[in-house]
Amino acid sequence: MKTIMLVAIATLPFSALAQQTATFTPYPDNGIYLSSADFSTRKLTDGFDSNQPGYSLREETFQRTLKVDQPNAPEAKFPLATVWGERKEGVDYRSFEGDLYRVEHTDRLFIYSRPTNVWIPGGGSTYANTVYYVSREANSPIHLITSANLDDIFYDQPDKRAAFDRLDELSNRPSGQARKLITLFYKQDQPTHAAE
Repeated sequence: MKTIMLVAIATLPFSALAQQTATFTPYPDNGIYLSSADFSTRKLTDGFDSNQPGYSLREETFQRTLKVDQPNAPEAKFPLATVWGERKEGVDYRSFEGDLYRVEHTDRLFIYSRPTNVWIPGGGSTYANTVYYVSREANSPIHLITSANLDDIFYDQPDKRAAFDRLDELSNRPSGQARKLITLFYKQDQPTHAAE
């Protein structure tokens, strides 16, 4: 009897693994997230892989619409104001106030990025730069990473206020500022040792 129980227990992980692989669904490279719940559960509307002929996903700039083309089907149009975001070529983007923000981080807080052109005063020329943004939850408003915005977003965490102020010192290095903000939410309390 013990032998049968041991065999049953030993095969349990393999049978669970077999069940998991049988229900595995590949995740498409492209598609539309209708809601934050769809994003959280990885449910795409009109999903397809990049190498599928006849399919495309594009943003219509003047209409502020995402369009999905599929073979043998009419073009599907999704106004940016009515969708949570899109997945394009394996990268997730969130729609907020008519713009798309690349999703960079989604655990404990949400970090987004967006390319922008920065004008050099006096020189008249521009250079490309990536700016980083934050939201508290998947449906929360998106804000530029500044200490004032962080104080408003995380109003219930006054212990982080001094650290938020120090982030302003990194405003000329937006990627460093975003990394520092993420680590702030993962910081573990260090044990203190009494002086001997």
